[in-house]
Amino acid sequence: MKATTPVEKIRLVVAQQLSQLGATGTDSVGESILIRNGLFCGRKFQCSGYHVVWFIEEDEIKFFSPCGDLLKSTSAIACIHEYEAQLDSHPDSGLLEPERRRAA
Repeated sequence: MKATTPVEKIRLVVAQQLSQLGATGTDSVGESILIRNGLFCGRKFQCSGYHVVWFIEEDEIKFFSPCGDLLKSTSAIACIHEYEAQLDSHPDSGLLEPERRRAA
């Protein structure tokens, strides 16, 4: 089963990008909801000291090293397109739901 919602797609691409940046244990990426002035404003993902912040209003995803250095900045739309392109070109690329990745 492939990811169907934008949030699911971004979760999978974030885990894949973290793995490429050197994070380990990307099968269990932590996730937090970000609230500003009582309103939902994004999500934060953590794994192996790396953290990723998805700013919803700005449509921006920033990847940070364990030391806090900015490693990469991209748009959420670009992440979704990356997921869909990889799925189209490589249906068995590993961009599956976490439960299926662990079972493989």
